Amino acid sequence: MTDIPKDFSDALKERGLDEFFSGSTGPHQREYLKWIAEAKRPETRKQRIQKAVKMLFDKRAEKTIRSKNNA
Repeated sequence: MTDIPKDFSDALKERGLDEFFSGSTGPHQREYLKWIAEAKRPETRKQRIQKAVKMLFDKRAEKTIRSKNNA
């Protein structure tokens, strides 16, 4: 897995998304990490981490629903 900054890693763990993120493809992970790393201000970085966590949470929920509907 790609090296994840501690603040993002902690946010993922808080929402139980660390395994979901680590199971994502390398390009997908890098896209999130690059977007977060490009933030120039700490406030922007924090907002991006929050948005990334929400997007991943929603994506996991959608994937769960799809897998239940296909079962």
